[in-house]
Amino acid sequence: MRVLHVAECFAAGVRTAMLEYIASTPMVEHIVVAADRGEPMPESCDGYRVIAMADGHLARIRQVRELCQALHPTLIHAHSSFAGVYARIGCGDVPVVYTPHCFGFERGDLSIAARRVLWMVERSLARRTAVIAACSRREAHLAQRIGASSICIPNVGRFGEGISHDVIEESRNGVSEVAFMGRITPQKDPGFALEAVRRITSLGDGRVRFEWIGDGTAADRARLEDAGVRVTGWLPAQEVAAELSKCAVYVHTAAWEGFPMAVLEASQLGLPIVARAIPALDGMPEEFLGDDPETVAAIAVQTISAPHTPGACATRWDEALSGNTRDNQRDALLTAYSQATGRATQEG
Repeated sequence: MRVLHVAECFAAGVRTAMLEYIASTPMVEHIVVAADRGEPMPESCDGYRVIAMADGHLARIRQVRELCQALHPTLIHAHSSFAGVYARIGCGDVPVVYTPHCFGFERGDLSIAARRVLWMVERSLARRTAVIAACSRREAHLAQRIGASSICIPNVGRFGEGISHDVIEESRNGVSEVAFMGRITPQKDPGFALEAVRRITSLGDGRVRFEWIGDGTAADRARLEDAGVRVTGWLPAQEVAAELSKCAVYVHTAAWEGFPMAVLEASQLGLPIVARAIPALDGMPEEFLGDDPETVAAIAVQTISAPHTPGACATRWDEALSGNTRDNQRDALLTAYSQATGRATQEG
């Protein structure tokens, strides 16, 4: 089986999720056509090869069509909204598996009118989609609402075997470090994070440090740094793990998501997690979710300060994420791919 992955947003969580899909299915030949979004490209290309994506929307649709003619992929796996458009228009008779990694009409930074347009676009393109490979129960539910066949593909983190919470405790040297992570964009809502920082600082005993693992524009970075949040910039996976492992709690503040890779990675490292309550986190531990910065901050401070809460919190998240395994991901992906090619054969 040869899979052509199309990714306009080959960055941050989408890239991590894609590379884990590839790692989970070594029996498949993977070819990635991707755009450089100004972030470091993967350190290696083990198990796949990369083709640079053309510039411009029409050129990218044309490129997908030409690659299908030249490479004869078994199917296309499109990742995120723009790539979903390119793939489903340019695919010809090649079946398309589509992972939105959060549908565009879920974006809270767009007007209601724009979101309605995106809804109509997705509904229209559902007819050209063999399977939506949803990364969460929320995404699978939305796929059904737009009339598409769907299967849930659990995301998995990139850190494999984690370290124990005892090691994390010892590494803090008496100072509680609170981590945020991701690309500094409206989706990750740095404003929500900054308000949580202010609340945690006011509620804590002063022995708290904050860091944002990731990067963004100079202005967004300065906004965090001016509030006392250290911004690490983009780091290799090993250094991300090292930074997270020093922290007392990981706080996830995104306003919308497909399913957050950062939460999975924090859980793999045994970290307690406190998160903003968003639909993508349906089924996660409710006692560690908050609707607003005040609630998130209060839960974070309680998690840090109570003697047994950090371990209990980490355990609850580990239990909630117990289905996000490599084996489950591989089986679900192969089922989606088989379903897509089977459907294409039947329609043909």
